[in-house]
Amino acid sequence: MALAPHVFSLPVWITAWCAFIWSYMVWGVAKGKPWPDAKIRHLLTFVSITAVIMSNPKLGGNFYLGLLAVMAGLKPMEMRSHRDRMITAFLAHFIVITGLFKSETLFITLYMFVSVLVTTAVMIHLNHPQPMRKNLKLARRIMLEAAPLMVALFLLFPRVQGSLWGIKTKHQGFTGFSGSLELGDVTRLVRNDKVAFRAEFRHTIPEPDRLYWRGIVFDTFNGRGWNPVNRAMQRLEPVKGKDLLEYTLTLEPHGQRWVFALDMPIGGKGIGQRIGPVRDDLTLRTYRRIKRKRRFALKSYTVYNTGPWRKWEQGFKTLQGASNPKALALAREWKKQGLLPEQIIDAALNYFGDHAFVYTLNAPPLKKEVIDSFLFESRKGYCEHYASAFVFLIRAAGVPARVVGGYLGGQKNPYSNFLVVRQADAHAWAEVWLDGKGWFRVDPTAVVAPERITGGVASALAFDEIPSFLIDPEFGWLSGYWQDIRFGWDAINLQWDVWFSGYSYFEQKALLARIGVETLDRISQMKLLVAASALIVLAALALFIRQLLQTDAPHNPVRRIYQRFCAKMERIGFPRRPAEGPRDYADRMIASHGELGTASEQDRKRLISEITDIYIKLRYAGDENDRDALRALKTRVKRI
Repeated sequence: MALAPHVFSLPVWITAWCAFIWSYMVWGVAKGKPWPDAKIRHLLTFVSITAVIMSNPKLGGNFYLGLLAVMAGLKPMEMRSHRDRMITAFLAHFIVITGLFKSETLFITLYMFVSVLVTTAVMIHLNHPQPMRKNLKLARRIMLEAAPLMVALFLLFPRVQGSLWGIKTKHQGFTGFSGSLELGDVTRLVRNDKVAFRAEFRHTIPEPDRLYWRGIVFDTFNGRGWNPVNRAMQRLEPVKGKDLLEYTLTLEPHGQRWVFALDMPIGGKGIGQRIGPVRDDLTLRTYRRIKRKRRFALKSYTVYNTGPWRKWEQGFKTLQGASNPKALALAREWKKQGLLPEQIIDAALNYFGDHAFVYTLNAPPLKKEVIDSFLFESRKGYCEHYASAFVFLIRAAGVPARVVGGYLGGQKNPYSNFLVVRQADAHAWAEVWLDGKGWFRVDPTAVVAPERITGGVASALAFDEIPSFLIDPEFGWLSGYWQDIRFGWDAINLQWDVWFSGYSYFEQKALLARIGVETLDRISQMKLLVAASALIVLAALALFIRQLLQTDAPHNPVRRIYQRFCAKMERIGFPRRPAEGPRDYADRMIASHGELGTASEQDRKRLISEITDIYIKLRYAGDENDRDALRALKTRVKRI
C-alpha cells in the first residue's frame, strides 16, 4: 500500500523482488512451510543491497527509496513476534511520507491519506484483533481528531525560502529546453507529453496565433546549432505596446532559470520564488534554478514595439565561424541585388514556400554543413530547422536576426480560464530587427505548415507521425465524458497547486501579517527551529526517563511469577494478547474450556481463576509485600 506510488519510479527488478517475496511468504504461511532461517535472510539482504548500489552507483535519491523498498520486501521473513509486526507497520508509515518526495499532486496526497488509514487500521488490529471494519472506523476517527493539528502545522509551522534548511538538491530528470539549441532538439521535446506549464488568464485567452511563449533567445551560431544570449542585462527602457494581458503561470520544474512568458513580457513577480526584471533580450529569469513547481504573476503586450537599436545587439548581425557556402552565396546574392531588409525577409520566406519543404518530425540526418544540407538537399525538418536556416540567411544578408525558443499554443480547459502547455508544444521561431519596428516576430513555420500556428502540433503533421498521446482515444459514446472528466480533474489539480504546492514562505508571511504576527528573517527562523527541536527532544527524553523510573523493576517477583504463568498458557495455545488485561485473559481461557470438561480441565479453570485473583490483589491493590499471597501464587503457577 505504501510503496504503490513508487512502482513506476523504482527499477522493475525491485518491484518484482517485493512481489515475489511477499507472494512466497503468503504461500508459505498458508501451506505451513518453514520460515527462511537466518543464513538465507542474511544472504538475501546482502544480495539486495548490492543490487541497489549497482543500480544507483551515484547514491542519488532513488538509491534510498530503493533501499527502503527491498528492506520492506524482506521484512515479512522475520515477522515472528508482535514487535516485528509493529516495526513493519511503522516502516509502512515512513514509506508513505516518501510519496511527497516524488509528487505533491492532489491524487498522491489523497492516496497518502488512504494509505495512512489502512496502515493505522492494521496497527490497531495488531494490538486489538477485531473485524477490519471496526479497525478502519477507529483509524478514521483518529485521523479526523488529528486533522486540526495537521492544518495548524501546515499553515503556521515556519517555512524557509528555497529548500528545507537551505539545502540544495541535485536536479535530475528535468525535461525542457537546455542551454543550447541544435537541429533536432525541439523534435525530441515534441515526443514528450509532460506538462511544461499552465497559464491562467484574468480575462479572455488570446487567439492561437498570439500564444507564443518566449523563454530563451539564441544569438551565436556554432556550426551545428545556437547558443543563448549571456550578456543581456536588465532592460532600462520599457517596451511600448497595447493589448495588455495579465495572467498567472504555474511552471513545472525544469532545472533552469528561464520563465516562459507570453510574447512580449513587460514584467512580473514570483509567487514563492523571486524573479528578475525584464532583460535586454526581452526574457525573464529567476535568481535560482527552478527545481520545484513555481507560480508567477506576469504581464505582457501582444502588440508591441521594442524600441531603438542598442550597441550590445551588434552580435545579432554576425555569423562567427559560419561555413555553409551555398546558403551564404544565396543570401549575398539577395544583398547584391540591393533588396531592402523587408524584401530580404520575403525572399527567404518565399524560398521555403517555393521549394517543396516538408514539415516533419522524421527529418533525415544532416551533413556537416547543416544549413546547406537542410536548405538544398533534405528540405525536411521541424520548427528549429526552419528558424535556424531563416536566421542564418537573414544574418548573412546583413539584417539583424535571432532565434527564440519557447512554446506555441496550448490546450484550453473548458472548466477554467487557463491553458495547459505541454512539452509537445515546444517551438522555435525567428526575430528580425527593422528600423521603426524594433524586434518583431517572423515564424517561417507558418509558410510551410500554417496549421501548426492555429491548430497545434497534431494538425500540422502526417497522421503516422502524430505522437499517440495527442490522439484522443476512441471510447465511443464515452469519449465526451472522458474528456470532461480529464479537464475537470486538471482544473481541480491547478487549484490544488495554487493552494497546497504554492503555499510558500511568502504566502505564510502574508497570512501571518493579516492576523497581526510579524515573521522573522531567515537566520532568526533557523534559530527558532533549532531551539524548538531541542525542546521537543528534551521533553521526549524526560518523558522516556519518567516512564522508565515508573516501570516495575525486572526482578519484581509478582510480575515474574505471572509471566511464567502466561508462558505456560502460551505453550498450550493461549498466548496473551498485547492489549489484554489479566481478567480478560483469564475469562477467555476459562470460556474456551466450555461448561463441562474433564476433572483436569475443571482443575485448570479453578487454578486460572485463583491465579488471576491473587495476581490482581498483589499487583493492583498495593499488597505486593503479602508473603502468604505471594507463596500461594507461586504454588498455583507451579502446579498448573
